Amino acid sequence: MNTNLGTGRLLRIAAAVTILVSGVVHLDLYYNAYRGPSQQLPNFGRSLLLNVISSGVIAIVLVARKEWFIRAAGIGFAVSTIAVFAYIHSGHTLFKFSSEGEAPSPQAQIAMIAQILTIVLLAATFLPAIDKPVGKTPEAPLGMAYIGAAAVIVIVVLVGYTLRWRTQDASVTTIASAPTATTAVATNASTVTTAAGPAAPAPTAVSIKDFAFVGKTISVTKGSTVTWTNNDSVGHSVVSNDKTTFKSQKLTQGQTFSFTFSADGTFAYICGIHPYMAGTITVTG
Repeated sequence: MNTNLGTGRLLRIAAAVTILVSGVVHLDLYYNAYRGPSQQLPNFGRSLLLNVISSGVIAIVLVARKEWFIRAAGIGFAVSTIAVFAYIHSGHTLFKFSSEGEAPSPQAQIAMIAQILTIVLLAATFLPAIDKPVGKTPEAPLGMAYIGAAAVIVIVVLVGYTLRWRTQDASVTTIASAPTATTAVATNASTVTTAAGPAAPAPTAVSIKDFAFVGKTISVTKGSTVTWTNNDSVGHSVVSNDKTTFKSQKLTQGQTFSFTFSADGTFAYICGIHPYMAGTITVTG
């Protein structure tokens, strides 16, 4: 069978790949922060999942068909993805989500490059010399075997990433806090356990996970040090409501920020990048 793998089809295949790359990036964001109704922003998570599904469908159709409206739909999908990104990163909120700068990184940069390449590649297919080649054999339709192969590749990529994420998620373990130190003293046949004595306030940990502060409201004694650890794949920050008591830089995955509370009071704080994330520290003497 002559499938005439010409310039137009090669451009569409390349565009299908770039769209699929963007879909995988959005799938990564979905699994790491927005999956399921139990997450902080379930509707935004569903919009990401819809983007992933649309990416897969459009990638398959672009490989199989050359009609102008299919290519135009691919361009429209890429443009709308960029537009939504620009909207929520310019002080606006979509499904209660907002962000700033180019966060999350590097997912945002990869997705934007992929979408721009999609637009360029599909726009090139509308050039007369490519869309309607003169003196060449017209592009033959792909058989079902080729279309099925494209569908299998897309499904394997998306499902394969899902299985990879589930494996990684299952391997995450939680380290319990160490118990309070005690001293055992033997007295004849019995054992008396006494406290080791007064000690400095132990550090208190707050995890940043799934776009929320885990330990959203905690109480500590004066002199305690609170340490925030970003366990999300996107950047966060820790900023007191008054913007002066404490303020971290942007924390990437695995980075921490610590602050020692030397005064009594209630200290409310937010994520400076995602203001809907909030927490409270109550300090007592």
